[in-house]
Parts: sequence; C-alpha cells; structure tokens
Amino acid sequence: MQQLSGVNRRGTLAGCAGAVVETGLAVSRLVRAELRRRHRPGGLTLPELRALAFVNADPACNPSQLAEYLMLTRPAVTRLLDGLVRRQLVSRRPDPGDRRRLRLALTRAGRAHLDSVYASARSVVAERLGALPAADRNAVERAMRLLLPVVTPRRREDG
Repeated sequence: MQQLSGVNRRGTLAGCAGAVVETGLAVSRLVRAELRRRHRPGGLTLPELRALAFVNADPACNPSQLAEYLMLTRPAVTRLLDGLVRRQLVSRRPDPGDRRRLRLALTRAGRAHLDSVYASARSVVAERLGALPAADRNAVERAMRLLLPVVTPRRREDG
C-alpha cells in the first residue's frame, strides 16, 4: 500500500496518524467497491446511505448539520431528504425547543435498511480479516476499540 506521507515514520505520532488515515481510506474503498459490486444497497446512493448513518449516529440532528456532514448545499440535502422521507426511511419532525427547526430520525424501515448494509459491510471486512491469524485479529479489534472513542466526534450543541 502506498503511504500517504511518502516517509516511513513508524512509532511516531505522525506515523500512527498516517497508518490510521491510510487504513480508514482503504477499508472505505473496499467496502464501497464490494457493496457496489454485490448489490447497490436497497437502491440508495452513497450520499443517501451516509445520510442514514449520520441520522442514526445523531438522532437529534437537523438538516443543516446533515448538509455540513455530507458537504452538500441545503437545497441538495432537502432533495435528498425528500426522497428518504418518501421511501419512509427518515422522518422530519419539529424541534420541541424551536418549532421553526426540524429534527431528523430514522424510521424502523430506515434502521432495518441500515442494519442490513452494516451486516454486508461487516461481511466484506470479515472475509479479508479471515486471512489474519487469530492473534492479529485480536490485536486489530483491540486497536479499533481504542481508536473509536478518540475519533468519534462529540455531539455539537446547536447555537
């Protein structure tokens, strides 16, 4: 695998960060390519799938936060959400604290769809991890459990 930094900095903070970024990108490419090859998950586009995952991770999010996450304009996110609402995968409801704002939530169907996609993604990664000895798989799992809380963003309060 080609290194992002071009320099081997093993054992340093920069080397660790480089390995995490390289691996994260490689896993994303693998999962995306395999899911696309096997089946387009429920007919959803990648932005729609990412929207479901974001709403799942932050059930009190609003359309502006989703637009920022997806790096799309508000009108583009409105169109995307219209499609997800029409397919009954996401619901929009007034914010109890400010009725001018909307909150997004996954519906049962949206949650079931996302669970199915996650199961397929885990299957793709498990196939590759099967090539590693058990001790190495345990090391990878431990590293991922250490990494997750460090890279998971804290919920931003609306302001």
